[in-house]
Parts: sequence; structure tokens; C-alpha cells
Amino acid sequence: MKQEYIQLSLEELIENREFIAWVMRGKNQKEWEIFLSENPKFKTTAKKARRIVELLRDRQDSMSEDDILKIWRNIENFDNQIIKHSHQLKLRRIVRYAAMLVFAVLIGSSAGYWILVQNQKPYRFTSLTDSGKGQQSRLFLSDGTTVDLERENSKIALNGDQKLVIDNEKIIDLSKTNNPDEAKMNEMVIPYGKKSQLILDDGTKVWLNAGSKLAFPTKFKGEKREVFLEGEAYFEVKHNPNAPFFVHTGEIAVKVLGTKFNISAYQTDQLIETVLIEGKVAVSEHSVLGFMKRETILAPKQKASFNKENRTISVKNEPDVEFAIAWTEGWFMYSQQNLKTVLNPHCSYPSITI
Repeated sequence: MKQEYIQLSLEELIENREFIAWVMRGKNQKEWEIFLSENPKFKTTAKKARRIVELLRDRQDSMSEDDILKIWRNIENFDNQIIKHSHQLKLRRIVRYAAMLVFAVLIGSSAGYWILVQNQKPYRFTSLTDSGKGQQSRLFLSDGTTVDLERENSKIALNGDQKLVIDNEKIIDLSKTNNPDEAKMNEMVIPYGKKSQLILDDGTKVWLNAGSKLAFPTKFKGEKREVFLEGEAYFEVKHNPNAPFFVHTGEIAVKVLGTKFNISAYQTDQLIETVLIEGKVAVSEHSVLGFMKRETILAPKQKASFNKENRTISVKNEPDVEFAIAWTEGWFMYSQQNLKTVLNPHCSYPSITI
């Protein structure tokens, strides 16, 4: 790696083609990692420059190094025109980064897909029920109605005529509930020691593990299907190429068209883990301003782990995918796991099979 990079300013680094190629395509990844580890003072500048390039990079259409340079130079020109009327260094910096954000937003708007969910904010569950032992599973409907689920493994299904069927016994007509708010979602809360199965409006099947919450609409509308998860769930998504399915956990989003996968996103865990059993999914981090960072594509029998502390996604092969979903059948299978993992309080039942 060229030592003269150390002398580059933030602006010069952003205009360096080799740097842009590394950020966008991972070119010479190993060399850059070694270079940054050997030059810790330069690492801060490189981190800032990388963030700016990522903001400028379009997530839908693959942009070339020339595209990035063109956008940045437009920002420079805009900045220079403003700076002619100001000699204050502080204002110069403010204008530069304000201009950068304006151009980034304009790029996202023109692409139409850079921002995954427009004005997307982390979902906040309105149900305050804690997932402690001894409680019943509960369903909080969008109109404020609370429904207790008496079984340890309840089965809930939404059908096309807005009827909610609970354990094949109780039927709730959601079209007749008290002033339902379409902007709100239904929420299912599962305490520790219990589980639940749910069939969504589109036919997607969801298994919710102990200590989990899921927010879901009565009926999917628009060009995407979205649910929000806190905890662990196994999904068998109904195929619909015209309406991709998204599972949001706050930190990441998993995008699918039709597939089977397990996602564990407990708030107390350091890692958010997605295991793909069948099909294809794209895992992306939610970042500030609603932008999606680079997608990580999973193949069957692979696991993506998102580290909340350093905000990185790592992928490894997972040949024994049945271990990840054994809990849906009431089993817990482990192989070469430490004692802390085996005694994880997320277990639905006190008995563990190893």
C-alpha cells in the first residue's frame, strides 16, 4: 500500500479512485486492513472518508468510481460558490457537509430505492408487557383491544376477510373492532416459557420463540410487506415477487421474496443472527437518516451475524441449520457450544436436549 496516502486530506482521500474502489467493491481488502492497522492515526481520516463515500453511493444501481467523483466534485463546486461570500473556516465546514447531505438525499430520491423505507424510524412496541415467566401470551390489536392467549403454544391465523382465528376456537372480526387505526399494527407478545404460531394475511407462517414480540398489520398493502421483530422467530415467507417481505429488528432488516429463515434479535444479546434454511435473503444494517448500508446476501445453510458493538456483519457456513430451528418443535440442539449459550434464558422449556 502506498505510504503517500497518509499525507492525503479528507477531501483528497474521497477523490482517490483506489480508496473508492475499496469502499465500494472491497478491492485490495486485505492490503487496506493491514495498512490501516499499521497507521492508526490515518485510520480516523479513512473512517470519515469511507462514511461519506457510503452516503454518496447508490444502493440500487451500481455506481462507478467516476459517478462518485462526479457527485463529490459537484459538492465541491457548490461549496466553493458559497465560500466566496464567507471567510470563516467554521462556516466552510458546515456548508461542506450540509451540501454533502443535500446531494446524498437527492441521489436517493432519484434512485427511488436508496432509502429502503421512506422516513423509516425504529418501531416502538406500544405493548408494555414484560416477557417474564408466569405470564400469558397476549395479542394487542391495533384498536387497543387486548386478547389473552391461554395455551402454551397458541396458533393464530389471519384470513382474507379480516378475521382472526385463535386456536381454531375463537374468531375475532377485525373489520368490526372499535375504530381500528390502520397506521398502527397488531402486536403479539410471548413471555418466556411459551411459544406461538402465526399465519399472516399473505399466508406467511411465523413461529415466535419465548421472550419475543412481533408487530404485524391486519392486511399487507402497497409494494412491500413489513413486520417488526424483537426476539426470535422462524419465517416461511409466502412468495410474492411484486411485494418483497421485510423483517425489521431496529438494527438490521432482512429482505426476502419467498424463503425459510430464522432470525434471533433479542435486545440482551450482542449478536443478531440470521440463519437461512432455504431460498435467498439480503441482510442490511439500518443507519442514521434511514439509509441502508451495503446488503449482505446469504445462500442456504449460511448464517449472518450482526455485531451491535462494532456494527459489522459476518457470514459463515451453517451446515446444521436444523439446530437453529429445532426450537419450533420443542427441541434444543447444540454442538460444540459453550455453557453460557446452552443455558440461555430464551429457551421455551426448562428441559434441554444436547
